[in-house]
Amino acid sequence: MNHSRIFVIGFMGSDRRGLAEKLAKEYQYRVFDLDDEIEKKDGRTVQRICMMMGEHEYRNKEYEMLCLLAEEEGIVVSCGDGVMLDEMNRDILEQNKVIVADGDISPKTLWERAKDEKGLPYAFMNQSDSSLKKEKFFALYEQRKPLYNQFI
Repeated sequence: MNHSRIFVIGFMGSDRRGLAEKLAKEYQYRVFDLDDEIEKKDGRTVQRICMMMGEHEYRNKEYEMLCLLAEEEGIVVSCGDGVMLDEMNRDILEQNKVIVADGDISPKTLWERAKDEKGLPYAFMNQSDSSLKKEKFFALYEQRKPLYNQFI
């Protein structure tokens, strides 16, 4: 396992970026945000990529960027909350150090943090029916929890 690359993962509402910045400072590594790097290269926001091309295309772009970043040394990368959904992405991450941001925080707390966040690429997070939005958030959390738990 390569420890000169650290990938920070976590569900919506977790402070992936904050933890990545903290670790980068601690190790004197460069810090990257995977979504920011995808947006710089593509020229569109993640939300726009997902809306226009679908989540599958976004996962392809995620994989391409992970491949590029996996060639770097001395980096900490904050990843989007669904990075673990793609098997090829998981293969890259598993060859490096992976840390789950806020893995010990309750889904209720994550919901409180995420419910009003702007720019999330999930259509359900942009709807006005807050009870349906909350229901879908918790269902997605339960679906993804096992992927995160393998690194806690």
